[in-house]
Amino acid sequence: MNKLIVSLAILTGTTTALLMENNAALAAAFNWSYETGNGDIYTGMIEGEVQADGNTINVTSVLMSQLNGIALPQTPIIRDSEGVLGSTAIVSLNGTTMDLGACGDTDCLSGIFIGDLGLPQANQFSTSVNFGDDFETFNAENWTIAEKPTVPEPSVTLALVGLGLSTLVKSSLKKH
Repeated sequence: MNKLIVSLAILTGTTTALLMENNAALAAAFNWSYETGNGDIYTGMIEGEVQADGNTINVTSVLMSQLNGIALPQTPIIRDSEGVLGSTAIVSLNGTTMDLGACGDTDCLSGIFIGDLGLPQANQFSTSVNFGDDFETFNAENWTIAEKPTVPEPSVTLALVGLGLSTLVKSSLKKH
């Protein structure tokens, strides 16, 4: 009987620890799209951390980018829109703050670019996968971004199952 109680205590402690560990930072994945002035539609997924203002996202990766439903080259290198190494790439949910360069390689000659690009004009959006070929003034009204629905982590699911089982065993012990 004592072994069972000790086992339940360990299970409950482990379960609680797993539940409390669940991402204190507000890291999330977002589906995004942008429609250019000529009707082309860029889509993809951004991963990053939502900042305290609830609007700004520090981007850590850009994945599955497409142009009109056709896959674009992968963009594993994340920089600001000017291509500065070690800088933080940023997008905002409402499109007001955009400073993102997602490149295919360290030369940063191809990829997705949204920001001022070091130019005095308004933010620009690259309308070509080859950097510098074509740009248009970024229109925040054409920017759509929404948090991707999350699937519970297996550890959280197991933790919840563990809590349920420990409750059942505990109530069963009280009856005897």
